[in-house]
Amino acid sequence: MIKILAIALALTLFVACGDAPRPTQAENQSFSIVSEYPNQASGSLTVIITVPKSLTPPQVKAAAESVIASRKEKYHRITIKTLIEGSGLDGPPFAVSKLENGSIEHVFGATPSGSVRIPTH
Repeated sequence: MIKILAIALALTLFVACGDAPRPTQAENQSFSIVSEYPNQASGSLTVIITVPKSLTPPQVKAAAESVIASRKEKYHRITIKTLIEGSGLDGPPFAVSKLENGSIEHVFGATPSGSVRIPTH
C-alpha cells in the first residue's frame, strides 16, 4: 500500500511539472542589473544592465526585453542601458533599449554614426 502511494505521489509530481513554461532565451543568458533609477512623477524608469562580451545583439535585445517585460506594468517609459561586463559605468553603453508609447526600440553602438537598429514587433 505504501509503495503504491509513493508511486502515485511521484507520478503526480512529474505531471505537475509538465506545464511549466519554457525559459526564454534571455533567461538562459546571464545579465546583471547594476542599478535602477525610477521616477514616479513621470512614470519612467532607467535600468543599467551588464552582459557578457560574448552575447550577440539579438541576445542583448532579448535580455533588455525581459527586463522591460517585468517592469512595464508599473512604468510606461523604460530605458535600458546595456554595458559590457568589465567596462566602466561612465563609458558609452553597448546598447540602449527604450519602451515608449507601447513600442520598444533598440539602438546598438557607442555613437550614432556607428549604431545598428534592430526592428522589433
